[in-house]
Amino acid sequence: MKDLKFAVVDIETTGNGIKGNRITEICVIILNNGEVEEKFTSLVNPSQSIPLYIESLTGINDDMVSSAPAFSEIADEVLKITRDCIFVAHNVNFDYNILRAEFAAIGMEFKRKRICTVRLTKKLIPGLFSYSLGNICTSINIPLYDRHRAEGDCEATVILLKRCLSLDENGEVIDEYLKRKSGADYLPPNFKNSDFDKLPTATGVYFFKDKDGVPLYIGKAKNIKTRIKSHFQEKSNRKYELMQQTHSIDFELTGSEFLALLREAELILKFYPKYNKAQKKVSRPYTLTSYHNQKGIEVFALHKNKIAPVSWMKFYTREEAIKFMEELCIKFELCPKYCGLQAQVNACDHYKIMECSGVCEEKISVEEYNSRVAKAHEFIGHYDDSCLLLEKGRTKGERSFIYLNKGKYAGYGYIGPMDEMNHPEEFTNYLIPAKTSSYADRIVNRYINSKKNLSRIPLTQTNEVPHEEETELWFS
Repeated sequence: MKDLKFAVVDIETTGNGIKGNRITEICVIILNNGEVEEKFTSLVNPSQSIPLYIESLTGINDDMVSSAPAFSEIADEVLKITRDCIFVAHNVNFDYNILRAEFAAIGMEFKRKRICTVRLTKKLIPGLFSYSLGNICTSINIPLYDRHRAEGDCEATVILLKRCLSLDENGEVIDEYLKRKSGADYLPPNFKNSDFDKLPTATGVYFFKDKDGVPLYIGKAKNIKTRIKSHFQEKSNRKYELMQQTHSIDFELTGSEFLALLREAELILKFYPKYNKAQKKVSRPYTLTSYHNQKGIEVFALHKNKIAPVSWMKFYTREEAIKFMEELCIKFELCPKYCGLQAQVNACDHYKIMECSGVCEEKISVEEYNSRVAKAHEFIGHYDDSCLLLEKGRTKGERSFIYLNKGKYAGYGYIGPMDEMNHPEEFTNYLIPAKTSSYADRIVNRYINSKKNLSRIPLTQTNEVPHEEETELWFS
């Protein structure tokens, strides 16, 4: 370890998280060949008021920093003293990111290799009750004076670093943490590097958990490992707080991104994780209904009333509803005027539907038009039939399925290449039931409306073997 030079850093701040946080005091101690080579300490004028709770914690107040130099006045000194050094701090990402932000604010770049003494101590001195600087110092008898002042905390961190270096005689742990490709630079202080290496690059949902295993945040990703690393690199205050409380990360593979979306929605509603933004309340859906006007023509209409005499379908955005009605209009040669697509017109003149049925201009009889509407009713009636939506599985040869019970998400499952399936109705042997919700309804709705070629198998109420093409779809 003789070739390594360390800049041990501690900063005190105005306490506004990562963004908007300003330095009030900084101490840098250079450790070279195990000996203190240089020290730099200074109060810093943050150009903003110091909150009372921070003053109570650190003892630093507005009067103390009013005549102190601004960071721009000491930036060159900090840059110079830390050059060619490994940046070391207790919970290093906090100090490092705030310092980088101060440099960036004055148009300067600050980039150093870094090591966290929290993670280093966890690796080399396992089993401590707590890894806060104060508790570590108490546990292993390191003197700590002027707690929550930059120089006092920095001097204690120097002693802690020396202890760790003495326990890492061959430098293997330090070398591991200095490898940028390992992702250790970005890991939360309580999270093991080996656990990060085990994360999959496949599709599924993931869970940030606290020390008791309670989910703090749940997300979905096509590539779990890459997505989680991006969380580590985000600099928002909220994400920083999440990282500080994360002790482990769990995951569940789904194979299908669609299924991952459904599982994410279901699990968020089950656990209500602290750091998930509350799922926005889904607005009241648009209901597709119909009625007969004074001419006896059956008219389709979209509305948001809670109660409708006839309710055919529900849509969670007007765009989805309009798109469906346009397709219905074209498929069954209906009149845009009587399908909620045009209003206050005598005859249809729709920008997309060039050929109207003609009922608006009495070119066909009301009876003939209503017979077309009846066919549309039949189509809509089967639109939300129970079915299985087939998706990618988690492994080669496996298929995942999403079970829709009368159009509503009701569960999912996986069928492997060796599983015996004679017809789709046997899917219940592999079904994992799930609770539906307005969020799940919306996800299913959008998915179905956005997919041109759905792998969809209708389910019957009998045990009849499905058509040959359906069987091939299931086992392909």
